[in-house]
Amino acid sequence: MSFIAHLKLQLRDYFYLQDDYHPSAQVEAWRISSLRIMLVSILLLCSVFVIQSAWQSVIEKIAYVIPMALTFYVALTAMLLISRRHFYISSYGLLGLIVLAAISFNATQNNQTLSMLGPIVMYSTPFVAFILLGWRAGLFCIFLNIAPLYILINQISLADYFTPFPVQEHANYYLHVILFVFTNICIPLAIARASIAAKRGNQYNIERNQMLTSQNQLYHALFVDAQTAKIIIDSNRKIIEANDSAKSLLRSSLPKHFIGEHLNYIFPELSERDDSMVVNRTMGAKMKVLELSAQSINDELHTLITIQDVSAKALLHKTLAVQTQARQRQGLYDENIGLPNRQWLENKLSTNAEQFNTAISLCAIRINNAHFIEQKYGFLYLPKVLKRLSTLLSEQMGERSVIAVLDRHSLGFAISIVDDAVIKSAMNQVIAGLPRSMVIEGLTIHVDCKVGVATHTVNEDVSRLINNALHAVTDNDAVINYYEMGSQQRFIEHQEISILLNEALSNDELYVDYQPKVRGDGSIIGMEALLRWNSPVIGGVSPGVFIPIAEQSGLVLRLTRWLVNHVCIQIRQWEDEGLDIVPVAINISGPDLDQADFKKYLINCVVEQNIKPHFIELELTESAKTQNIPDAIATVQYLASFGFCITLDDFGVGYSGLSKLTNFPVQRVKIDRQFITNIQSDAKNAQVVEAIVAMCKVFKIDVLAEGVEDLREVDCLLEMGCKSFQGFAFARPMSRQSIAKLIDKTQMPNVKLPLKRQNKINQ
Repeated sequence: MSFIAHLKLQLRDYFYLQDDYHPSAQVEAWRISSLRIMLVSILLLCSVFVIQSAWQSVIEKIAYVIPMALTFYVALTAMLLISRRHFYISSYGLLGLIVLAAISFNATQNNQTLSMLGPIVMYSTPFVAFILLGWRAGLFCIFLNIAPLYILINQISLADYFTPFPVQEHANYYLHVILFVFTNICIPLAIARASIAAKRGNQYNIERNQMLTSQNQLYHALFVDAQTAKIIIDSNRKIIEANDSAKSLLRSSLPKHFIGEHLNYIFPELSERDDSMVVNRTMGAKMKVLELSAQSINDELHTLITIQDVSAKALLHKTLAVQTQARQRQGLYDENIGLPNRQWLENKLSTNAEQFNTAISLCAIRINNAHFIEQKYGFLYLPKVLKRLSTLLSEQMGERSVIAVLDRHSLGFAISIVDDAVIKSAMNQVIAGLPRSMVIEGLTIHVDCKVGVATHTVNEDVSRLINNALHAVTDNDAVINYYEMGSQQRFIEHQEISILLNEALSNDELYVDYQPKVRGDGSIIGMEALLRWNSPVIGGVSPGVFIPIAEQSGLVLRLTRWLVNHVCIQIRQWEDEGLDIVPVAINISGPDLDQADFKKYLINCVVEQNIKPHFIELELTESAKTQNIPDAIATVQYLASFGFCITLDDFGVGYSGLSKLTNFPVQRVKIDRQFITNIQSDAKNAQVVEAIVAMCKVFKIDVLAEGVEDLREVDCLLEMGCKSFQGFAFARPMSRQSIAKLIDKTQMPNVKLPLKRQNKINQ
């Protein structure tokens, strides 16, 4: 740093030229700055004339000038030194020196004109007082100046009452110059500093008011106009505010003027230690189930209580509990064969892993000639062959085995064996004990079996262990095949893709396509943000490839946050361009909900871009498994209370859909495409879809069919009551530029999908 720059920095700090620095809680920085400017300018500018005057007094042998000047300079220096720590002492001291200087002028000058300069000097005290000490001191100085006014009018000189002081030859010159410097340089510099501070303060107030206006709009969006009932309580647990939804929900149990009442008056069950609670209330002769959740506000002096009416969901939960359990039992049992299925085996091994020792050997037995048996004897005989094999295996393996159906052609069982030699010996005994043929209903059926074995520790994923065994059984033509970790090619490929994906997040290789969501008439009601990756190393990578790898490697959390931030920025850009904004859906995974700061990150992105929460739709996939279900439910409910739309994706695929429907604040359900394809000719799928639509209609949940590829499917779904759609039948995923044209009413008013010439959009 150069000397000049360093000097500027030192002067700026010494004179407090930046108003953002506050040395004291009672004194503004600009007041200290004005005081120091006046003191320094008086010391510097008047020094030449004072020194010259003192030297002249020595020549003329006038003794009182030097002590008087020295006294004033010592006092000014002392005031400058204490100007920060003892600001008020220094300020009042400066006013006192001005008064003393006025008295000195009047008392030491025999010349009538020069003696009148003293009272004139006192006229400057109100300016100094207003700048440094405020209006009270300024008014006091104004009243005090009545005395010098009286002196000037009556031409009173104190020199008339004392022994005459000798006067310097050039006293007229010295006094007028000092008075000129003080009134035209020192005081104006201080006034200029105060003016700059006032201008900065005014600008700060303008910016502050703009920020408060923005925060007030956000407050109305997130609290006052929120559809979820909310009340705010203070540290004494007294209600200080409630939105219209809360007043509407609780009007039958609240007094007319309930603001100021204690929370115990309404919800005595909710203590300070409770973060959430479900309570029952009788309202309007009806029993309602209310879910309460308490969230501390940033200042920690107030608490936001969210009240949700979950009566319908509670009733649905009770009604569907038995059906859910029955479906779960069906989902764990293969009715055709009469044996537990793969899901049951996974659950069994996961929940009862302690009954095994340090390692589990998973064996898959595949009927190699299964297709031949089906073709020759019919499809009903293969399940009977598998059932007979399971009986033989149970007799052979005893209590050590856990047997289930892995697929249409394979059985699987697990045993706890550590030694590889023992495993091979056991597998040889299994194969030797299996019959080459069996008689079923009088028919002799030849059976050709192969075995695949995968061994791993208990801590490894059970599903992967089963996949390894199934892979091993078809790896080669041997009767017994063992899965070897040496075949690591797929693992290496996954690791390479994971590394490249990690670099892609930093190198801006990701981008987003958008697929419209429409009503039956083709009008656009929303869109889904679809993540895409074009790697400069391996080219375009399908989401079906890199998303599962991201979930395994933990990168899915960064992908979700990248997508959330990107979508919020895009919505802000579209709003600035004046486009007709529709909600944009983002897929949320289970690990995202497990993150404690996910909801804070999402809300911060919305607030930072100044967009409304209902423009963001959060799609929870059926496979979104979380480690802590209660926390995930609380997170989703918290986000829903702020206005985010919650959608249940892939509904009907798994067995947790009904549970999520009852526990999460779902506003929309997306029926999986496997139920939609050829629905016009598939009676079973049609019945499933009709049931889903009817159930959602009762609870006022919107239904959207995804993967619609044929307009005949659309007609069929419309007849069933499904009104929302997404799929190739209306539009394929498209770039942000193309989707922007669709929502630009100035270019394409009243647009309906599918477009007859959609390629025009993609140009």
